[in-house]
This record gives sequence, structure tokens and C-alpha cells, in this order.
Amino acid sequence: MLLEKPRKALELPEQNALLVTDMGSWDKNRGSLWLLTFDPKHPYSQLLTARRILTGLNLPHDIKYGPDGSIYLGEAHQISRLTLQGEAVSKQEVVVGKLPYNEEGYLHPLTNMVFLANGDLLVNVGSRSDDCNIQKSPNDCKELGVTGLRLYRYLKDQNLWDQGYTMYATGLRNSMALAVHDSGTILQAENSSDFPDHDEPYEEINVIREGGFYGWPFCLNRQLDVAGTGRCQSEVYIEPYSLMPPHVAPLDMIYYQGTRLPQLTGKLLVSWHGFRVAGNRLVSYDIDKLGRPLLTDQSAFNRDPIPPATEWTKHAFNPMGGKKQEAQHQEVISHWNKVLGVRPEGAPVGLLELKDGSLLIVDDKNKALLRLSEGRAYDDQSSVKSPEVKDAPNPKKIPLLKKYCSACHQELISEPDALLNSESGWLRKEQGKTVLEKRLSAPIRFMPPQGRLPKSVQLGIIREAEQVP
Repeated sequence: MLLEKPRKALELPEQNALLVTDMGSWDKNRGSLWLLTFDPKHPYSQLLTARRILTGLNLPHDIKYGPDGSIYLGEAHQISRLTLQGEAVSKQEVVVGKLPYNEEGYLHPLTNMVFLANGDLLVNVGSRSDDCNIQKSPNDCKELGVTGLRLYRYLKDQNLWDQGYTMYATGLRNSMALAVHDSGTILQAENSSDFPDHDEPYEEINVIREGGFYGWPFCLNRQLDVAGTGRCQSEVYIEPYSLMPPHVAPLDMIYYQGTRLPQLTGKLLVSWHGFRVAGNRLVSYDIDKLGRPLLTDQSAFNRDPIPPATEWTKHAFNPMGGKKQEAQHQEVISHWNKVLGVRPEGAPVGLLELKDGSLLIVDDKNKALLRLSEGRAYDDQSSVKSPEVKDAPNPKKIPLLKKYCSACHQELISEPDALLNSESGWLRKEQGKTVLEKRLSAPIRFMPPQGRLPKSVQLGIIREAEQVP
């Protein structure tokens, strides 16, 4: 299959088929919508056909059924309603347009959405920057009133949405995980700012209220005032309902209602996409009758080994700015770090409960669709451990790469030659440029996320990478 960067999936149960959004890359208009059909005698295990039914899409991410049963597709600049005829899209109608996508320097352009019980539509508007440059200009953040969740009112008699949106909630940096409980509770999992430190800041779970201000970019964790503005003690600031471990990058969450996986029935599932030491896993939370994760005084998380270490370690929540009761997660899929010769590092994005009760997990880094179903209990094989790793053969050759990139890509410490190669690594070419060149100079989603590097530093990094044996 030729998936490049799959993100979310939607089931067409009557057809034994899936629709899958594929961004293609972080370049605009490179995305696709795939239709995958399966043998009805072997659902989701024997693929029959895989074809693109839409191409040239602009950073497609989310795909959902709406209140009318139609299919809704989110691109960076719009949300459209799709009509399928056979194995083709016969109609694509824009229902929400003019989303604030701007290719120049827009750090979080992806469209995520959730429908409320009355049909109203909540749409993520991610921040253009990491922290709105508040260290230099704490009182001049132009993103304050426009970053967060937009509400589009449902016009049921017209089956359309009022384009005169309101800001339902602000102070949310990037709402890539949204879920609505049957009780009406709206949960959001926040991708917090990109500190280079492995241990800070923590991510958040927020209970969304209309008109609420949730702190970004001034308040991280609970009371960590990163600009000294005093806003974290303001009456309008709503603290997180709970914290999650640092840098886990939650990208989706759902309430699992099936019975095929009874250990998960009635729980909240969250995909942790993050490439740092507490990410790359699927977790669950026990919830109360309002759909909120249960809180405890004793919350902790496991951390992947940082090379050259090989053992996992357990850490109590200890966020800067103080902690309160936090929700304790359970690891559904853990130990998903890279092990040479055994498995790649996991990168879960979209979650989907299928009609048979199994769970579909979309992994964008590994271009994979994974299905979690019943089977044998997990056997922790003591022989399968991270191998002992050594530093790069000549570590002085890549000081810039280590300085700017190794916080998120520990492979630069343990196996730089695997990451910096011309076949599958950063030096492979796409459209005449290496992946490394494109990531450093991209108009959107440039790396590192803390800010665009000067051209001279970009060139130095590229030269270093090309010299790695």
C-alpha cells in the first residue's frame, strides 16, 4: 500500500471498507483520501483494493460522520461534505470555509472537529506559533482571541452551519484530541508548548466550557506562569482538569463502547504520538459518570530509556508550578519504542472503534493501519530489550544536529547513521530536496518547532548530516 502520512480513518460498515485521510507530507495540496476494501469473509485482515478517490487535498486530517449521517472531511482551510457513489466521490460540498490556514509559518494548521449533540460543530484553530513570542512581548500576543475552539451553529432546517462562528473556548494551543461524552461533557487534550527539556511542560486534559480561557500561552501545567503576567491567578483562567506526562502529544481520544475488548469497555482511550520518552503509546482512563477521568493523589508514568540506558523507569508526576490530584492512565500498548531488528517506534494518531468492537489505530510515521482485537495475553519477553547503544562514531561531527534536533530525535545519539541516510532517512530526496532540507525550510511545520533557524545554521546542519558515515 502506498500510504505516505495517514492520519484518521472512517468505517463504511455496509461495504467492508475504510476511508483513510493521508496528508502526503506537510506540503500543501499533497494529500489524498483513500478507499480500502476488504474481503467480507475476513474483515480488516484481507485487503482487496486500495485506491485514491480524492487527490490534491490540503493537509487532510480529520474525517467523521455528521448529524445527517454524511461524511465530513477536514482540510487545513475548509471542511467539506462528501457524497459517495460506488467507489468514487460524486459530490464534495464545502460547509465550513475560510479556516485560518496560512502556509507561511503556521505551526498548527490541521483541522480537527467534533459534532455536539445538537449538531453544532466545534473546530480546532491551532496556534500559529509555539508560545506567541511572549518572552519578548508578553503583552502583545495577537493570537489570544483567535486560537482555540470555534463554534459553528447547526442550521438543521438547511443542513448547513452558520459561518458567523463564535470562539467557544480560547487559550488552547492545539486541540488535536477532542471527545464528547453522552452526558454532554466536552474533553480536550492539549499539546502544550515545546520546551527542549524532556521533563517539562506537562500536557493537559481540559473540560471545555463555553467562554472559557485555558491559559495558553501564559499558563502551562497548572500554575506555571512562563511570562510573569499574573494571568494564571486571574478569575477567567480555567486550570486543566488533569495533567498528562510531558510531551506525550495526544492526537486523538475516544470513548470505547464495544465489548470485544472488555478490559477497555466504558473507558477513555488516548493516543500519545510524542517522540520523546513518555510518548509513543496508547493509554486508557477510567472515567466517572460525566466521562471525566478519575483523579488520584498517586499519579505516575513510565519513561522509555534514553540511550545509552536500556531500562524503563517509573516517575511520579512532579510538574513545575505545582500539582493537584491527577488522572492515572493505564498503558494499553506500551514499550512501543524502537528496538533494532524487532520493531519501529510507534506513532499513533487516529483511533476508531470498528463495528465488530475491535480498535483501529492509524500510525503516520510507519505508514500503517493497526487493528487491536482479542488474542493471547501479552507476554513480556525478557530477551526483547533495547540493545546496548553507543555514541556516534565521531560525535564532534554533528554538534548542531545534537543541539537543535536530539531533544525529540534521540536516534541522533544512539544511531545517527540510521537516521541520516539517503534511502529511508533524512537525506532521502523528495521533489529534488532532501527531507532534512525540506523540514528545516518548510513554510509550515518547520523544524525545530521552537522557531525557524537562521539560514546559516540550516546549512551547517545539512553539511553535518551529509558527513555522517
